[in-house]
Amino acid sequence: MKNIETTKRGKGRPKKVQNVTYVPSVINFDQVTKLNSLDIDPKMLESMPSGLGNMDKFISHEGGVPCASNIMAIGDPGVGKTTVLLDVLSGIQNRGRRVLFISGEMGRKQMYKYTNRFPQFGNVQTLFMSDYLEYNTKDVVEQILNQGWDCVLIDSIAEIIDGVRDDNNWDRKMAESWLVDMCVKNNKGENDRNIFTSFLLIQQVTKSGVFVGSNKLKHLTDAMLEMRRRSEKDGGGTYMMFSKNRNGESGMEMGYDLGANSIIYGSISERFEDEDDEVEFELTNPDMLRN
Repeated sequence: MKNIETTKRGKGRPKKVQNVTYVPSVINFDQVTKLNSLDIDPKMLESMPSGLGNMDKFISHEGGVPCASNIMAIGDPGVGKTTVLLDVLSGIQNRGRRVLFISGEMGRKQMYKYTNRFPQFGNVQTLFMSDYLEYNTKDVVEQILNQGWDCVLIDSIAEIIDGVRDDNNWDRKMAESWLVDMCVKNNKGENDRNIFTSFLLIQQVTKSGVFVGSNKLKHLTDAMLEMRRRSEKDGGGTYMMFSKNRNGESGMEMGYDLGANSIIYGSISERFEDEDDEVEFELTNPDMLRN
């Protein structure tokens, strides 16, 4: 990977502005168009298979991660979010795609031990945010993404958002908006390689297991992947399901098992949910996140 040129973290807080009169924006609506006039690059319609059993079919109708899409993954700590998505990412790379893992939580030592368990992760290009603590998180992420990648896994977006907030004295809303804008920009191929980037985004949850984020962050996602543990009375084990999936089936579940050195993916089955099982979006108290 190329060297990242960044500015040092900013200091000081911006002055608060009071008694500001709202002035409506003048909006140019030239981009309003007829649906049959949409001009989409064929490369945006491609899909990136991982070759992992039923996983590709589970993710999308086409099979694999669609180009220029955003998949959010949530779940309890230790349920295997990072492991499963790294498995998908390495599978995509093995089929000739350019991929990147941005690790905001685990450092080099932890990932070294992790790779000993799962050697297939070894060839994935990885940026450790802990290597760039003296730099502004915003600069680091923007510049590495500008190099152009087919698929990027970020673990976790909460860590990236908090870093951007701290380094730029922003509130959470501003930091989330920046993240959304960065994803959309790269979805559209606005990077050095003109690649239509897809993102696999890991998000933390509240103590009650609820996804936390703004409406803007919620609407960024093409798919919401929930990874859960089944209670012992229901047979135990782990499973995943899409509560939202614009590119494939939602309401289906697939079991998986994390072994000492392997990941086993089960069959896909229809899920019959109670109302209590439905995914929720909590738009307040984002500081209740847990690791």
